[in-house]
Amino acid sequence: MDGMRPDRLRGLLITLCAALALVVAGNSALAIALPDIAADLGADQSELTWIIDAYALTFAALLLTAGLAADRIGRRTVLVVGLVIFGAASVASAFSPDPFWFIVLRAVSGIGAAAVFPVTLSALIDAYPPERRTFAIAAWSGVSSAGAVAGTIVAGLLLELFWWGSVQLLFGGVALALIIPSAILVAQNSNPRLSADPLAAVWSVSALAGIVFAIIEGPRLGWMEPIIIASLGIGAVGLIGFIVHQLRSREPSLDVRLFRNRGLAAGSLIVSIQFFASLALFVLLPQYLQIVEGLSPLVAALLLLVIPVGVGAGIGASVALAKRFGQRVPGAGGLALMGAGFVICAITLGDGASLWIVSAGLLVFGIGFGMGITPGTELIIEGLPSERRSIASAVNDITREVGGVLGIAILSSVLLASYRDQVASAISDLPQAVREIVESGAGAAIGAAEAFGPTAESIADAAREAFTLGLSSALWVGAGILIVGAVIAAALAPARQPSAGQLPGIETDAPAPAVPAEEPSAETEKGMAP
Repeated sequence: MDGMRPDRLRGLLITLCAALALVVAGNSALAIALPDIAADLGADQSELTWIIDAYALTFAALLLTAGLAADRIGRRTVLVVGLVIFGAASVASAFSPDPFWFIVLRAVSGIGAAAVFPVTLSALIDAYPPERRTFAIAAWSGVSSAGAVAGTIVAGLLLELFWWGSVQLLFGGVALALIIPSAILVAQNSNPRLSADPLAAVWSVSALAGIVFAIIEGPRLGWMEPIIIASLGIGAVGLIGFIVHQLRSREPSLDVRLFRNRGLAAGSLIVSIQFFASLALFVLLPQYLQIVEGLSPLVAALLLLVIPVGVGAGIGASVALAKRFGQRVPGAGGLALMGAGFVICAITLGDGASLWIVSAGLLVFGIGFGMGITPGTELIIEGLPSERRSIASAVNDITREVGGVLGIAILSSVLLASYRDQVASAISDLPQAVREIVESGAGAAIGAAEAFGPTAESIADAAREAFTLGLSSALWVGAGILIVGAVIAAALAPARQPSAGQLPGIETDAPAPAVPAEEPSAETEKGMAP
C-alpha cells in the first residue's frame, strides 16, 4: 500500500473523509429539522428524542463489533456493507409514514454508521506511508470535527428550499454513491486467522447498549426508575464480563491489559473528554441562539462556522507542537484551551454580552479541539499492534460516542436543573398546569406564552433569562471537567509514545511487535491490491 499512486491516494482520502463526514453529521444535520418532523409526522417530545438517540445508541453499541469484523473479514467488505445499510436506511426514512418507522430506520442507520466509522481511519493509516501518517490522521480528525457543523449548515440550506426528508435523501444518496469508489480504492486487508471472538462481541454490545441507554434516558425518566436501574445493571454485567473474558482469552480481541500503556489510556481520556464537551455544545448552543437570541436555524448554524476555522488552526499548531514536544503538550493544551473557550462563553452569556464575544469563545474552543484531536487519536492508534488497527479505530470511536452521550446527558441535566431553579420564582403564582409547561423547557414556555394572557411577555422573558443562566452553569461545569482532564492528561501521557511492541507489561528482551509477524495468507495478499 505504501506504493499507491498519489492520485489514488488522494481519491482514497476524499472517499473515506466523505464517508466519515456522513456518519458524523448523521445526528447534527437531523436535529435542526426536528420541528418540521414533529409537525409532519405528529411526533411528541419523547419520539423526537428517540429519533436522535436511536442512531447514537446502535452506533456506539456496535463500534467494537464492527472493528472486529473489519480486521477478520476485511475492511473493504465491512465498509461497503456499512455504506449500503446507512444509505438505504437513510433514503427509506425520508418516506416514513409515522414516528415509529422513522425511529426504527434511524436505528438501522446507526448500524451502518458503526460499520463505516472504524474503517475510515484504519484504512487511511494503512494506505499512507509512516512519514505521511500524521497528515492522514490530521485530515481525518479535521473532517470528524467539522462534520457536525457542516451537516447542520447543509440541513439548514435544504430546509429553506425543501421538506425535512430532503436531508435524509441527500445523506443516503451520497452514501450509496460512495460504494463504487470505496470498492475500488479501499484495500481488503483481511486476516481470517484472527479470532472472531463472538463472545466478546456479545459482552461488548451488552455493556455499551446498557450503559448508553441509561445515560440517554436517565435524565428524562429518572435515575431510580426500574428500567434505568436494570439497564445500568446489564451494562455493568456486560462490562465486567467483557473484561474477564479478555483477561482469560488466549487470543483476546482487545487485550484490556494494553490500557496499561499510558499513551493509549491518555489518548482515550483526551478524545472522550473532547467529545463530552463538543457534542453537548452542538446540542445546547443552537437552542440558545434560536430560543434566546431569536436566530433562524440557518443563521444559528452559520454562526457555528467559527469552530471549524479554529479547528483548522489548532490542527496546524498541533502538528508543530507534536514534532517538538511529543503528543503530551498539544493533547493536554488542547483540553485546557477548550475549557478556556467554555469559560469565555459562560461569562459572556451570564452578562448578556454580544455574540461577537461568544464567537471569540467558540474560536478558542475550536483551536483547542483541533490541537488535541490528532494527538489523542495517534496515542490510541499507536497503542495497539498494527494488525489491530480497526480495533484501535473502534476504541477511538467508542470514546468519542460514549463521551458525547455522557456530555449531552450531564450538561443538559445541569442546564435543566438550573433553569427550573431560576424560573421558579417567576411562575410561583401561576396555575399548576402553566407551571408544568414552563418548567419543561424554555422552548415550550415561549411557544405557549401567548396563551398565558397578560403575563405572557414576563413569562417568556423569565424563561429566556433562566435558560441563559442554565446554559452558563452547564458551560462552567464543562469547563471544570475539561481543565481537570487537561491536568490528568498532562500527567498521564508519555512525552514520546512507545511502539506497540514496547507496551508496559509485555516487553520482550529484544524489540519486537506485540503480536508476532505472520506470513500473509493468499487472501490477505490478494486484498492488499485494490
